[in-house]
Amino acid sequence: MRNRLFLSILIVLAVNFADVLAAPVVRVAVAKDSDAVKIFIAGDFRITDLISRSILLEEKYLGETSLTSSEDGFIAGDLKVSAAAIGIEPLGGARAYINDRVFRGEIRVFKNAGKVTVVNAVDLEEYLYGVIRNEVSTWWPMESLKAQAIAARTYALNQMKESKGKDYDVQADVSSQVYGGIFSEKWRTNRAVDQTRGEVLTYNGAIFPTFFHATCGGSTFDAANLWNIDLPPLKGVKCGWCGKSPHYYWERWTPVSEAEKKLEAAGYPVGDILGFDVIRRDPSGRILELRVKGSRGDSVLLAKDFRRIIGGDIVRSTNFKVTVVGEYAAFEGLGWGHGVGFCQWGAYYMSRAGKKADEILYFYYPGTKIMKDYGAGTAKEKE
Repeated sequence: MRNRLFLSILIVLAVNFADVLAAPVVRVAVAKDSDAVKIFIAGDFRITDLISRSILLEEKYLGETSLTSSEDGFIAGDLKVSAAAIGIEPLGGARAYINDRVFRGEIRVFKNAGKVTVVNAVDLEEYLYGVIRNEVSTWWPMESLKAQAIAARTYALNQMKESKGKDYDVQADVSSQVYGGIFSEKWRTNRAVDQTRGEVLTYNGAIFPTFFHATCGGSTFDAANLWNIDLPPLKGVKCGWCGKSPHYYWERWTPVSEAEKKLEAAGYPVGDILGFDVIRRDPSGRILELRVKGSRGDSVLLAKDFRRIIGGDIVRSTNFKVTVVGEYAAFEGLGWGHGVGFCQWGAYYMSRAGKKADEILYFYYPGTKIMKDYGAGTAKEKE
């Protein structure tokens, strides 16, 4: 009996070890084009030349200091190394802190024109530990957290495929997925990652960009209207689940003078804004194109560019109306975010209604399948 138990333990350990080996490494830009970054390493570490892979030095501890580039390499306090790019590898359980955030894995540093970019090279599953809590709330139902984990894993893998030859795969902010390192990890969101380990969403057997957003406002958006992506799972669906989201309906007011300055800085010198005309909307109600009427002439903009210029916290989606009221531009609209793919608050209410993670994902990404793999071409459909 004891031998049988020992054999079972060995088998479990072997399976878990194989899982760890199978997880790819994702490269996350946690600081980009900075004059300096604050660094602190609590424990032993080594610094390597990323090009030659040779060890440049090994140290016991690095107190909080600034990491900057030099003419021939990098400077961190009293440490000076000569290399175009370096890897900082914490040893024996040590951790690296960058700008007051602590990260698992290796820290890679690149320089360009006197600026430094810091990249965290980390196991994909551990990367997801630092993502999910920043994208959805830890108290949400587990099935919605699992759906988010699968979508986030697939998105990261797709970015890794698209970024070959670059210094990093994803950024740590809203331009990719919000990643905060170890300080962002919570037990429930980590559990959602663990329970979906290796699961990816595929279309015709291949991973694809699984975009997601906070609230769609009733219908998701066709990705072809935003990016050069024309895929059936990203054509948009009627949602009907996010109506109780706190972001379903919104109002924002901004001074017209601020909007005028932002438009001029972006290359649209309209002068005094006199009003707005919607030129085209898509079937979901989102504006595709609008005209800004000004004292120095009119400008026609894509709504996605207008939202970017004015600011995503003011124009929360492209499904909006805008009027000039005295010295203010008054916006009101539906939803928050670009609207493509997975509606996070819709997923929350679907899970509250008893829907499972796969049902949620198949609803927002029609025609897809969850595969038990990391998207390497050998995936098997999840049983």
